[in-house]
Amino acid sequence: MKPVSSLVIALLVTGAASPVLAQGNLAKQVIGTWQGPYQAENVPPGSLKLVVARDTSGWKVSMDVISDDPPPVGEVREFKIDADQVSWVQDIAEMECHSVAKLVAGALKGQSECTQGGALAVTATWILVKQ
Repeated sequence: MKPVSSLVIALLVTGAASPVLAQGNLAKQVIGTWQGPYQAENVPPGSLKLVVARDTSGWKVSMDVISDDPPPVGEVREFKIDADQVSWVQDIAEMECHSVAKLVAGALKGQSECTQGGALAVTATWILVKQ
């Protein structure tokens, strides 16, 4: 057996390579259009539409709030995939919202915390399904 092959097998058996493999797999799985409802106190009901694409220059991500009176939304920034979760930052209705999600049974299950003036203003939970 070649030394390189032994190293690869050792990494796979010990699990040392799994975070890298999982991140690559998650990156492929999140590409697409996702949509689903959100829940938050003191916020009108609605849903979210997340579009995730990737090209040679990096991630291309947008998220819109769909409701009877949708708030203004800014560009998605700081989109990251770390181990088993996806995260990003976006301005929504003059608030800075930090979102984190995990892929659970084929759906992106997540939470957004929005601050305004340094104080927590809104916490929302959501489940997005690939369209």
